[in-house]
Amino acid sequence: MTTTTPLRPQADATPLKGEEPALLHPERPDGLPRGSRFPAPQVEKIRGARLLVVWAGLAAGAWAVAVGAGYGLYVIVQSVL
Repeated sequence: MTTTTPLRPQADATPLKGEEPALLHPERPDGLPRGSRFPAPQVEKIRGARLLVVWAGLAAGAWAVAVGAGYGLYVIVQSVL
């Protein structure tokens, strides 16, 4: 199915009554001009003792999953034999 109406309004087109043209708003809502890149987000990095605690927790969780999967496999094989 094709359409005969343009998807974007023409630059010289006058807006209808009650319709707000997109060309009247040349800037983005954050105040930057269109086409400019978004600013890089400010990310707080985890450092020091908190980082060590996170790493230790992740390592312990990984080991718990590996041991649980290994024990589950052991129980399945034991029950089959």
